[in-house]
Amino acid sequence: MTVNNDYSKQIEPVEKLPDGTVFYSYDYSKEVYKNIVKKKFILSDIVLMLLYSQFKEPICGRVSLMKQLFLLIEEVLNKEDVQNANFIAYRFGMYSFSLANVIENLDYLGLIEIDGKKNTKLEKFYITEKGMAHISKKYGELDPELQVIIRYKRKGWDQLGYKGILRLVYQKYPKYKEKSEIKEKYKAIKWGRGIG
Repeated sequence: MTVNNDYSKQIEPVEKLPDGTVFYSYDYSKEVYKNIVKKKFILSDIVLMLLYSQFKEPICGRVSLMKQLFLLIEEVLNKEDVQNANFIAYRFGMYSFSLANVIENLDYLGLIEIDGKKNTKLEKFYITEKGMAHISKKYGELDPELQVIIRYKRKGWDQLGYKGILRLVYQKYPKYKEKSEIKEKYKAIKWGRGIG
């Protein structure tokens, strides 16, 4: 890639790396940015809304947090304009590398707090005062009925606990358990003709 000292006259689409990353000129990038359609809710909003909905209670375990975020997007906010989390089948079911990165960034920014032993059921995720101040307006703009649904769903998911939420998502979304390391523990129970 040739670099010109006059930044206003950068070279057009420039270079492609082996991993697929493409570099473009500054002017071209500005034009692309102008045409990006912004989503109503970005992933950081979703994480904060989930934690804000039951702000006195943490979510215990990263696996449980990821499953609750998946269910919130798929079942509750599915009619809203939400940024794609790009969930894939992974070691413990559905997983989003984008959301994992957002969670770490929110912790770094002080909008959430992560406490306890990392990557265990003892790890706890809290929303901070700063996080509540950040999301309260956007959460308040949600339809009041949707706010109630989010609160009740979050409470129910918390009550399911680690095993319960895994059983729920594996039953409802079997394609995501294909690569799971623990899928054998959560096999579907067959009762007569149906699946229970």
